Amino acid sequence: MYLPPKHHVPVLEDPIAYYYIPIFRSFFIKRLTMCLDLLPQGKIPMLLDVGCGTGIILPELIQRTGGTVWAIDSFLQDQSLKGMMKAEGIRTPLAAADLLQLPFADYSFDAVLLISVLEHIENLSGAAEEIFRVLKPGGTCVAGFPTKNSITDKLLGGSTGFHVSTHLQILDALKERSSLFREIHFPAFVPLNLSLYTACCGRKPE
Repeated sequence: MYLPPKHHVPVLEDPIAYYYIPIFRSFFIKRLTMCLDLLPQGKIPMLLDVGCGTGIILPELIQRTGGTVWAIDSFLQDQSLKGMMKAEGIRTPLAAADLLQLPFADYSFDAVLLISVLEHIENLSGAAEEIFRVLKPGGTCVAGFPTKNSITDKLLGGSTGFHVSTHLQILDALKERSSLFREIHFPAFVPLNLSLYTACCGRKPE
């Protein structure tokens, strides 16, 4: 998977340094590839990347999907992201937006991608409603999020107040609105509730 050189990427609150530290790099990249591999194969004409952060995934996302990628974040650093995109030779529309009030019409996107976003959202029902509102019938929602357990709590230094929703709550909220729902986790050889990271995809009914 392609990552922009570190000097191209704006330094925000994202744990951006971990992608470039060998001991952590493989896990942080695994989070991304788990989600990207759940997206539909081939061209995706319109994709919404919710919680784009530093935009580290945008070059790979644009190359894989071959369509228009809208990148939004509630704390969007517009100029920093534009600098990264210019350095990478890519263009994509950006917007500062709240997941619970997406500024898009119904049926706008073929896919919605959320990587490490939903664990920060308490109103999962409202978030899922907005995600599936902007999806076209037959469109795909892909989400990735930390698995909530004592292992990840220790690794994250305690996530109470920072991660307000668990992996099980997120799975339930998305599954309720989906057809052809699929869940994967890492490491795959352990039970879901003992894993480190979870990803899922669901299709909006036709």
